[in-house]
Amino acid sequence: VIDAEKQTRYRTIDLSIRHNDGTLVFAPHNVQVSPDGKSVWATANMDKNRDIDARHMPNEVVVSDPLTDSVIKRIPTSPGIFLAHIAFTTDNKYAYVTAQMEGVIYKINASTYAIEKKIDTGKDSEPHGIRMSPDGSTAYIAFFKSKGFGILDLKTDTISITPLTGTAVQAGVTPNGEYAVVSIFDTKQLAIYNTKTKKMDYLELPAESEGPIQMYPTPDSRFMYLADQGYYFGTPVGTLVYKIDPKEQKIVSQIKVGQGPHGVVVSKDGAFVYVTNILSGKVSVIDTATDQEISTIWVGKEPNGIS
Repeated sequence: VIDAEKQTRYRTIDLSIRHNDGTLVFAPHNVQVSPDGKSVWATANMDKNRDIDARHMPNEVVVSDPLTDSVIKRIPTSPGIFLAHIAFTTDNKYAYVTAQMEGVIYKINASTYAIEKKIDTGKDSEPHGIRMSPDGSTAYIAFFKSKGFGILDLKTDTISITPLTGTAVQAGVTPNGEYAVVSIFDTKQLAIYNTKTKKMDYLELPAESEGPIQMYPTPDSRFMYLADQGYYFGTPVGTLVYKIDPKEQKIVSQIKVGQGPHGVVVSKDGAFVYVTNILSGKVSVIDTATDQEISTIWVGKEPNGIS
C-alpha cells in the first residue's frame, strides 16, 4: 500500500495463510480497487515451489478492506490455473477474473463474492489481461497463447475474438471509449482498435523495445503510457515507458524508469503515472507535465499489478 502524497510505502497486506503447521504463500499478480473504492481485490496464486500441498490447493481471489488493509474475504477457485487480471463492471456489481491456464473467465458477484459463472474462452486460449469499456457494456481481453483480442459482451457473456500478430498480454481502453489497445510482447507492437470503425491497426515500437506489458490511459483519453518490460522468455530487460498517442498512432516520448517496468496506472487527476519495476522492486513515479521519473518507491520483490 503506497501513500501517494508522501510517495512512500505505507503498509503491506500479507496474503499467506497457516496450513498444516506451516505457511502457504500466495503470489499476488494483479490488484484492482473496486469502482466504489470500498474494496481491493487481488489475484493470488499458490507458490508451488515452497510446499508440495500447494499443487492441490485452490488459487484465490483475495478481497481486502482499504480502510484497515486487512483481508475480509478469500474466494477459492481451482488449483494451478494462474489467476491473472481483474476488472469490474462500472456499476460495481461484478468482478471478471481471467484464469489463464484454465481458459476461463470467472464472473464473481462483488457483493456476495459468489462465483456466478465460468465463461469458457476455448482450449489453449489463455486469457490474461482484461479491461472494461467506460459505458459498462464490454470487456476487452488479451489472449496470451491463442494470440487474440477478445471482446466480451457483458449482457450475454459471449466473446468474439480477433487474431493478432503475436502474444497478447494486456488490454487497455481510453476513458472516452474510442480506442481499445492490446500489448503484443513478442512482436513488440501495440494493437490499436478503433471501437467506432472496428478497424485494427498496429503501432511498431522502436528498435530498442524489449517487449511491452501493461498500459494505462490519461483521463483525457489523449495518451497511453506503455511499460516496456522485456525480461520474459529470455529477452533483455527493458527500462522504458512509452507515451503513445492512440489517435495519431505515434510515440510522443520515451521515459527512463527502473528495471523491467510492468504495471502502469495514471492518477485520476492525470498528474502522475505509477509504474512497477519487477526487477528493481520499486515503483517509479512519473510527472506527466515533464514526462520524467521524479521519484521511486521501494515496495518489495517483483511488483506486478498496481491500481
